[in-house]
Amino acid sequence: MKVMKTAIILVNWHGADDTIACLESLLQVQEPHFVIVADNASEDDSVERIESWLKKNEDKGYVSEYKLLRLDANYGFAIGNNKALAAAMQYNPDYCMLLNNDTEVEPDFLKKLLDYAQTNPAIKVISPCICYHYDKKKIWFTGGELTFAARKSITKAVTVEQLTNAPFGISYISGCALFFEPSVLNDRNELLYNGFFFGEEDYEFSLRMNKSGIRMACVPSSRIYHKVGASQKNTNDSRGLGRIYMYYHNRLICNRMYRNKFEFNFICMLNSITCMKYFKQYTGSWKIALKLLKKLMRDVRTKNGFDYNDFRSLMFDNTYFSFDIKN
Repeated sequence: MKVMKTAIILVNWHGADDTIACLESLLQVQEPHFVIVADNASEDDSVERIESWLKKNEDKGYVSEYKLLRLDANYGFAIGNNKALAAAMQYNPDYCMLLNNDTEVEPDFLKKLLDYAQTNPAIKVISPCICYHYDKKKIWFTGGELTFAARKSITKAVTVEQLTNAPFGISYISGCALFFEPSVLNDRNELLYNGFFFGEEDYEFSLRMNKSGIRMACVPSSRIYHKVGASQKNTNDSRGLGRIYMYYHNRLICNRMYRNKFEFNFICMLNSITCMKYFKQYTGSWKIALKLLKKLMRDVRTKNGFDYNDFRSLMFDNTYFSFDIKN
């Protein structure tokens, strides 16, 4: 069987500790692979620390090559990964993998993905089993199913002991750990929708794969561990309201992109109930919750994404809303 080469992509922003821990775990992976770390213009010492680690470890383990991309701005998750993938394709990899920088992997995780991919060529996109880092027996994600209005996890609240090792088909995948054939890239070697600075890129990707008839699966015997919420600590969104607003904003735009007008409006109505409950929970006021809902519904009908300025205004500067949202 042909030896396959995999490009593994990490995106860093003010997360050197997590990125280096992920790189340390990848040292134990024996299958041929190379690693590209894209730094989203970190303003701390991330680049210097990661560069120092790469120099010290360039001849260790089984990594054929490291490349550090110093991006000139904070492009967010989607564009950061897309830029790294464009660089990776210059090496003609057989497979690629997006891997959150706040994950760590089992030494055989890549072997199990490759074994399944090579014996199931009709499956173009694969997820490993993603467990919580703080409790490695507890599962965070093993793929999911697209529903009419959103998506749902297949194995929510299931432990490793309860999970079958047999691979199974999925229609929704997380960008946290996304293994795929380069054939699913577009003609610009991009995988993710550039309109979202952060959040729901994987939902749009899953909708697009489903529309294109591209099959996806989960290989539960391939294990990685995710420090869920690590990126949240780098923002001023202490209550989590901004994150909820941004996710529903992007999720509904995805539905506008792939549903007809009637379906989209119906989905907005269904999500309005849930959003009102969340907004009331985070603000303590039904009046403010209603204002947030009205703005959300205007936004998802007039905007095509959520860019850096939106993200900065919502998650750092607290200027995204023209009204007071304090409890």
